[in-house]
Amino acid sequence: MLPEFQGQGVATAAVRAVLAAAQEDNQHRWLHAFPSVANAGSNAVCSKAGFELVGQTDFEYPPGHIMLSNEWRYDLRGR
Repeated sequence: MLPEFQGQGVATAAVRAVLAAAQEDNQHRWLHAFPSVANAGSNAVCSKAGFELVGQTDFEYPPGHIMLSNEWRYDLRGR
């Protein structure tokens, strides 16, 4: 998110739109997100959008690079 648009709820609204589309699709139970533990903005978006924090995990991104991430999940059938 470009700095001039941060803090306006744009990213959270976009994530909520993706969640609504995934719920309508009804193909999966869970949607996961793996932002870096150091990415406060992305972690805040996950929290505001209603994701549940599962814990920390190693996640490969980009390919060949392991980063410590928070694992967030959203129950597409439970909301």
